[in-house]
This record gives sequence, C-alpha cells and structure tokens, in this order.
Amino acid sequence: MSPAAALCVLSGLPAAGKSRLARELRGRARALGWRTLLVTYDDLIPARDWLQSEWKQHRKTVLMCLERFLHQTLSDQTHTLSDQTHTLSDQTHTLYQTHTLSEADGVWMRFEQMRQQQSVSHTHTHSQPLVVLLDDNFYYQSMRHQIQQLARKYGVGFCQVFLQCPLHVCLQRNRRRSQPVPDDVLLQMCERLEPPNEIRNPWEQQSLTLDSTDSIADGHVQKLMDLLASALENPLNPVQDESQQKEADRRICASSVLHQADQTCRRLVSQAVASAREGQASPDAQKALAKALIELKTAFLQELKKDVLHRVSVFPEEPVDMEKLLMAVSAAFQRRSHEIVCKHMTDG
Repeated sequence: MSPAAALCVLSGLPAAGKSRLARELRGRARALGWRTLLVTYDDLIPARDWLQSEWKQHRKTVLMCLERFLHQTLSDQTHTLSDQTHTLSDQTHTLYQTHTLSEADGVWMRFEQMRQQQSVSHTHTHSQPLVVLLDDNFYYQSMRHQIQQLARKYGVGFCQVFLQCPLHVCLQRNRRRSQPVPDDVLLQMCERLEPPNEIRNPWEQQSLTLDSTDSIADGHVQKLMDLLASALENPLNPVQDESQQKEADRRICASSVLHQADQTCRRLVSQAVASAREGQASPDAQKALAKALIELKTAFLQELKKDVLHRVSVFPEEPVDMEKLLMAVSAAFQRRSHEIVCKHMTDG
C-alpha cells in the first residue's frame, strides 16, 4: 500500500506571500519526516505573455505533469482503482496533439528538474507521507477544482490555503520583484478573484484563509500544518459514478461563469452611473438610470444563465474559456445598455 499523500493548493494574488509560506511549510514538514514537492508554476511556465492564450495551455501541461508524477508515485495504489487512471496515456496523446512536443517536453523537463532538486523520488518505495504544495494564483475556483478532482481520482488528500492580502500591498510588493506581474494583470486578477467558499462549494471545506498583510503568525502556520495532517489522514474516495461527478462539474462551471458575469455587469453599471454623475445629470436622472440598468442586468443574467446551463449540458467536455466569455458578456451588456444610458442622459 502506498504511503499517505495529499495535494495542497496555495492561492492568492501575486506577491501575497505564497512562496514564502511554502518554504516555511516545507521546513516544518521535513521536521515531521514528511516528503514534500513544491510545484511553483512561475518556475515551470515560460516567461509569461499575459495577453496570449499559450499561458492557459501551459497550465494544462503543468496539470498533466502533476498527474504523471502521481501516477508514477502511487503506481501500486492506482492499479487497484477504477479504469479512470488508465486514461492517462490518452490524455497525454491529446495534450501532444494540441500542444507542440517541444513545449510540453520543456515544461515536463523543468518539472523533473524541480523534483530532482528537491530530492523527491517518484517511486513508491518510500514509507513517509508525501505532501505536494502547489504555488500559483488559482484565482478562479475552477482552477482549484481541477486539483481537487485530481486528488479524488488518485485517492489522495486535498486541502487549500487562501492568502488574503490587500491589493495595494500586493501591488507594492510586486513592483519590487525582479520580474513583476503587470499592474493591469494583477488588477484583473483581483477583480476576478474567487476566494474559497465552503457553503457554495462543499468540496472546499478543507480550506484555510490566512491574512498575509504582515508576517503570518506562527500559530496560523501551525493551523495549516494541522490541515495538511488532516488531509493526509483523510484521502478522498475515487469517484465511482462518473455521471454524478460530471453533473457536479457542470454545476460548478456554470456557477463560476455566472458569478464572474454578475461582477462584470455590476462594474459596468457603476461606471455608467458615475459617468452620468460626471456629466451633470440630475439626481432623478441618475436614480432612474441606475434602476433601469439594474433591471437590465437582472434580465441579462437570467438569459445568460439559460445559455450557460444549455451549453455545459450539450457540450460537457468542452472547456470554458472564462476570459473570452467575460469579454463577450461585457460587450453584449454594453451594447444593450447603450440605448438606456442615452435615453436617460437626454431626459436628464
């Protein structure tokens, strides 16, 4: 039987303190005799062009590398699981079809170098527990859910920690980095950030939120170590009924899309009302405009909900490009609100 293993997601804005926390966790884990693998996305993904879609494909490649590592490390355990694990070779083939061999191999080579530098073997001869720490922004809950699905697929533990840090602090820290993330990208991440929500997403119950504005207190780090121990002791059960899991995945996808669309429309409504105020519209005109736009937003999101639920039901395997979809939502809402804005500005 394989030793206990767990995947831990470290999420939060760039410069929130994830890497520093990861180093602290590795030190404490080693003191307990645990093996650790720190997977730092910034070190695996090539220099990022934040305006291109290649970054998304690189993320998929990293996920594939992680699955390959788990498959090798937990080989004796995975042989007893369902046929789900046998899809790895098919997934790898699909990956190479959609991503050039050299790019995929480059990420995998960096992954292997990272593993070797940390002296983590991918054989199952070790008896010590294994904790895999994943250091990335994971600003969409769907990104974190992919890791949770992987943990469930391989029957290992899962937990996540969210570092809560004010935007202005992250911006200041980020600007001091040797390779800072562009300010506008960081602002977009903050706007789209989806912190763990245990009520809406039961799969996020194994989560801990820490304030990283200043240094994280020793007691809070210990709470996270306790969370890791709990994840090791309580591995997820592999999904037996794939239809139920797919239905749950569809609901999660739809919920995430609608939440982000709602945030986008709210921002556009606020901007329109602010513009009316700057244009010296009367208070009554501003109030009427706000009411009309809110009514439009409600109807718009109801229509969008039907479209999204239809799409994920008819095309359940087709991935949703969140950024592209939100751009389309923004453009559509702006077009439909333009007449309302013009009418009320004229009346005002």
